[in-house]
Amino acid sequence: MSPIFLSFKSVFPLFAFFLIGAAVKKAGIITDAGSASINRLVFRVFLPINIILNIYESDISEIFDLKLSVFTAASGIISFIILSALINSREKDRTVAPVMIQGIHKANYGLLAIPIAASFYGTNIGMTAALLIIVSPIMNTCSTIAFERARGGSASLSHMLIKIITNPMVLSSLIGILLNVSGIRFPEFIVDDIVGRLSSMATPLAMIAIGADFNLKSLPKWKSRLLIVCLGRLIIMPLILVPIAVALGIRNANLIAALLHCGGPTAVNSYSTAVALGGNKELAGEIVAITSFLSIFTLFGFLSILGSAGLL
Repeated sequence: MSPIFLSFKSVFPLFAFFLIGAAVKKAGIITDAGSASINRLVFRVFLPINIILNIYESDISEIFDLKLSVFTAASGIISFIILSALINSREKDRTVAPVMIQGIHKANYGLLAIPIAASFYGTNIGMTAALLIIVSPIMNTCSTIAFERARGGSASLSHMLIKIITNPMVLSSLIGILLNVSGIRFPEFIVDDIVGRLSSMATPLAMIAIGADFNLKSLPKWKSRLLIVCLGRLIIMPLILVPIAVALGIRNANLIAALLHCGGPTAVNSYSTAVALGGNKELAGEIVAITSFLSIFTLFGFLSILGSAGLL
């Protein structure tokens, strides 16, 4: 199967789910409150189940990749420092600057990395899921720091630790690893017929909710900032960081994980973070919706290029 067709196969369902969400919103089947409820359900129930299952079914001793782990941690921290300096020097609105920093820095890794990697490699993607233990704490800590600095305060260590520990993706990653190394095995009908089916609902429901939230009415108001965020998140970050991952020898499913970390759309939960920490919620919502839509095309392009180069 050609790399381009595999890339199309991995991202086209995302586009279809997005269109379904937009259609059901247009038809009045789903409301704003309804899409918000779906998002909460996905990120507190279905996505954690998906993460636990992928790690539970993997061989931890075989999947661990030190190069990918170091690359993810280093790129996450260094890019945040550079982005903070650049955005804060340009954007004077303290409710907007941290939203833009978060929009470029915080990828929707948990939602898309697993299904896209699985479309190429089936179930042999345990490290893609386990990487959330590194990705999620760094992204959430950096977001907290950005907003606290914008408000003129300082992010306390205890506050950041609480946010990290209570993050559903961090908790589910830890639970998955504990179940894996403990040797506990559940009956096949529970894993396949119950947990597996719940796991498979995460991505479709999340993309439907994003499609339902897509709204172009406020686009003209934020067009310059949205352009900066979209270019930074979807084009510039992967163009800079993915070649570094390739040079380090990261390949196959792990390279897809690196691509989603660097060039995936902005995390859906960045909207709730902005609301909770005093950021501009309208801009935060637009960033999530538009990067989610555009990433369908940019990810197809990057996956096709990497696949055609024999790196996937």
